[in-house]
Amino acid sequence: MYEYLKKQDKRIADETAGEENYFYLSPTRASLIRQLSPLAEKVIHGRCLDAGAGRMAYAALLRRYADDYIAMDIEWRPGLKAVGSAMAMPWRVETFDSVFCSQVLEHVPDPERAMSEFFRCLKPGGTIIVSAPHLSYLHNEPHDYFRYTKHGLRALLERAGFVEIETAAAGGLLSFLGHIPSVIAKTILRPIPLIGQAAMLANGWYSRFIAWVDERVETRKIYALNYIAAARKPGDAKHE
Repeated sequence: MYEYLKKQDKRIADETAGEENYFYLSPTRASLIRQLSPLAEKVIHGRCLDAGAGRMAYAALLRRYADDYIAMDIEWRPGLKAVGSAMAMPWRVETFDSVFCSQVLEHVPDPERAMSEFFRCLKPGGTIIVSAPHLSYLHNEPHDYFRYTKHGLRALLERAGFVEIETAAAGGLLSFLGHIPSVIAKTILRPIPLIGQAAMLANGWYSRFIAWVDERVETRKIYALNYIAAARKPGDAKHE
């Protein structure tokens, strides 16, 4: 049963990637996009690298603010501009104005090396957004290595040389627990004509509601679902 739900959930995610609905497939995604969207507007600009782009679910969001969107992932899929590892990126020094890396660092065996690569490829004054899970089930095994606190993300960024670091929590225990009924409901009901469409619509509103409530309870976020950090590479931005 677990493998069936997992397979169906992945299929639904693949089918909706690139659509707004993708971010409301579960409370975990809804709580993350609620925090990432305003931060992207503030930080993303110029030539932007989506490092570990995967399904390129964030492409539409990043293209709103970037002049040039570059998607890279470890494995090839249509739409990518490059294939490569975050630990050894195929670009020269000072190539990008901004870097976006969401829910990737937990799958990187050497995150300090990856952060150094992001720093190397950013222009002076360039900016970065990274998000990573604090609470999460095992996924994409065996390449699931780490979980991060806000202090851990800050330490990684500082060691790489970044400054003006800001951190924020995205989601909490309510979104984490709310993920389970969301997955079960949509994967079982979606194949059923008409009922499946209604279930997906209801699940979207359920995901939004849980994420909204989660922001208003346990405000210290000791049980944060994800942490997000934004930072800047020292130096003045180059205008070309």
